[in-house]
Amino acid sequence: MSGGRAFNINKHHGIVFVPFGQNCVMKTIVLLFLLFPVFAFAQTKWQPVTYNVSFKIKNAGVIVSGKFTGLKTDLKFSPDKLNTSHLKGTVEVPTIKTGIGKRDEDLKNEKYFNAKKYNLIEVASTKLYKKDAQYAGMFNVTIKGVTKQVEIPFEYIQNGKEAEFKGTFIINRRDYGVGGKTLTMSEDADVTIYIKAKS
Repeated sequence: MSGGRAFNINKHHGIVFVPFGQNCVMKTIVLLFLLFPVFAFAQTKWQPVTYNVSFKIKNAGVIVSGKFTGLKTDLKFSPDKLNTSHLKGTVEVPTIKTGIGKRDEDLKNEKYFNAKKYNLIEVASTKLYKKDAQYAGMFNVTIKGVTKQVEIPFEYIQNGKEAEFKGTFIINRRDYGVGGKTLTMSEDADVTIYIKAKS
């Protein structure tokens, strides 16, 4: 090994030969050893291409559907590295749309989402794991400054550098102080998050 030589290309002096001895080999091995954890635990980072964050809740016997936009995410997910994967997203409360403008304005008021004080709704994983044929996780769901842990099962479908995430879960609006003690509105809301992303 001591007789070998490597070369560097220098724009001023052309090709410069550098001895490639045992010390150089040892330094290379040490460098690879130090970098191994970085490569071993590196996560795939996903950027949303399209998304839909929607909810359904019964009010006065009628199903009301709505959605939020303004999604921002931090999606680091690899199926074989669930222990170090992390999923986080926020939506902007003032973007709420239910198809009726007057109702949307009411929902932004203090009794419901209080959009002026609490601008964001956040969902962030604390633990991810396999469940049945798909995945699930424990997530901190924060609405109106109140954080509750919710288990969210979700589908993950990867096709090359594209992936789809879809999770549906139920929250109790009263846990977050949304809608007060209104009796005409159901306590439970169905929430669906769909994200198509690329790496």
